[in-house]
Amino acid sequence: MGSNMFNQELYGPVFPTLPAAIPRISPGWNMQILNENNEICERNEVGRVCLKLPMPPSHTMTIWGNDQRYIDSYLMEHPGYYLIGDTGIIDERGYLHIKGRIDDVINVAGHRLDTGRIEEVVNCHPELHQSTVVGVNDDIKG
Repeated sequence: MGSNMFNQELYGPVFPTLPAAIPRISPGWNMQILNENNEICERNEVGRVCLKLPMPPSHTMTIWGNDQRYIDSYLMEHPGYYLIGDTGIIDERGYLHIKGRIDDVINVAGHRLDTGRIEEVVNCHPELHQSTVVGVNDDIKG
């Protein structure tokens, strides 16, 4: 085997890289997309990106000096899972696509707008591949 050949027997199949997608999860990690009822979503169904417990030894186990914040922020909403804080899908090929942050909400004139949902709508335009929505201070609307 030449030096530029990929050894599939040793490393497994090659997954093509897709824009804005994660093709494989590292061994030891069990990533799932969950809905609000803690059920695993169907392929291409948007939900919350979570990691099934127990976590591999390389994962952080607390927030320094604030164990309860770690438990409340990452472990309480989906029992048995660690909540990443992102929404996403797993497509029919098994690729993970991050759609947005759960907590990215901006306040515009007293209205709470989910930046991830705005990005989803904008990204439906055929001339765009990916967008980012950010809040900007406004003298009138806040």
